[in-house]
Amino acid sequence: MRLFALVLCLSLSACGFHLRGSYNIPLQLQELALNIPNNSLLTQPLRQRLLQSKVEVSKAEYTLEVIQDKLNKQITSTDTRAKAAEYGLYYQVAYVIKDSQNKIVFPERKLLLRRSYQYDSTAIVGKTSEEQTLIQELYEDAATQIVNQLRSFKPSTTPSTNTP
Repeated sequence: MRLFALVLCLSLSACGFHLRGSYNIPLQLQELALNIPNNSLLTQPLRQRLLQSKVEVSKAEYTLEVIQDKLNKQITSTDTRAKAAEYGLYYQVAYVIKDSQNKIVFPERKLLLRRSYQYDSTAIVGKTSEEQTLIQELYEDAATQIVNQLRSFKPSTTPSTNTP
């Protein structure tokens, strides 16, 4: 039985398997500053994912700057009375990493996440709660994807444009 467990562990680690939330963040990003719009609901989930990945969020040489943070709600289908039957939630986020001289060292990355839900006008309270849950999931998924993408960080050596 021990031999089986050992073989299983070795094979999982050899294929690149990692427990969910376990990321190998490059040493340069073990301390990272965040620049996110004040009213963004992405702030808390992103901080939490970074801390789970053993990244200290503080003043640092590199700054993760969120340059786009937009949530949209659209009607995706209607019923026979031309009333909304289904809504789609779309969350767009774009970010870069800048160095201490405000130069972009990790090119812009964009994420587009989507959730949809059926709307029932007879259950408005329940649908409002479902919508809020889906919105929170969008922010949490975005934070997870951003932290996952940080694993590929290698500071660019080519000059970038400065942003005021």
